[in-house]
Amino acid sequence: MNEIEVGQYFDTASETYTHEKSVEEISSWPIVDEFIADLSSEGDRLLEIGCGDGLLLEYALNQTDVTEAYGLDLSTTMLPDPNDAVQARYVQGSATDLPLPFEPESFEFVVMSDVLHHLVGANRSQSKLKAQAALIEAVNLLKEGGHLIIKDIYHPSHVGPDKLVPYAIFYGLKYFVEIASAIDEEATRGLLVSFYTADELVEMLQQAGTTVVKEEEVSRGKQKTVVRRALIGESTCIRLYARKQSRQLERARSSHNTHRKSKHT
Repeated sequence: MNEIEVGQYFDTASETYTHEKSVEEISSWPIVDEFIADLSSEGDRLLEIGCGDGLLLEYALNQTDVTEAYGLDLSTTMLPDPNDAVQARYVQGSATDLPLPFEPESFEFVVMSDVLHHLVGANRSQSKLKAQAALIEAVNLLKEGGHLIIKDIYHPSHVGPDKLVPYAIFYGLKYFVEIASAIDEEATRGLLVSFYTADELVEMLQQAGTTVVKEEEVSRGKQKTVVRRALIGESTCIRLYARKQSRQLERARSSHNTHRKSKHT
């Protein structure tokens, strides 16, 4: 499923993914209240890749010292109407259409919430490469010491390695939709997704040039079907907060890796 098809899907299903509350009715938002609010200073800039209706950005502008906020989303229908009374600036575009239309090293915070599993290639390996490229670009847009915050759905397995469930969902959706639907109740015919384990997400963030400084898992409740209860018990959302490494640290790590390679040749 290419980006155009994914965009069309979200255009059609926009009501499902749009928040019913207005920003004034939101009482809390963990990513904002428990992290961005504590670290932000006046003049800081925030980007959300895959912003949807932009409610997180509007909330952050109201509740933190962030001064400018930008949102990017593939779906034109999901984005706020330009005539609405919004504070953030919104751009239609894909997380995989690189480079993104923003200046490098121009943000203190970048958020990607439930985005990575929608960056899908022909197989899971290619999907992971797409997700990795998107993370590298997100880090490139951060100022040194800035923070990348990602949230995604995580399926810990009860019957084998954690990779078992993401692989079963990916290839189930690709070839056997009924099987995938039995595993993941939110699996949607025609919408291919590639989930990752907690270890894979941490590894991708590290490879993108960040250090994970905080990790949270939030239970989404017990599963409704016997198959799901047997495989994964409780679904989980994982939030990872990562800090962009300094250039000095990156150079030291690169030099260390080069030295190691030279010793083995």
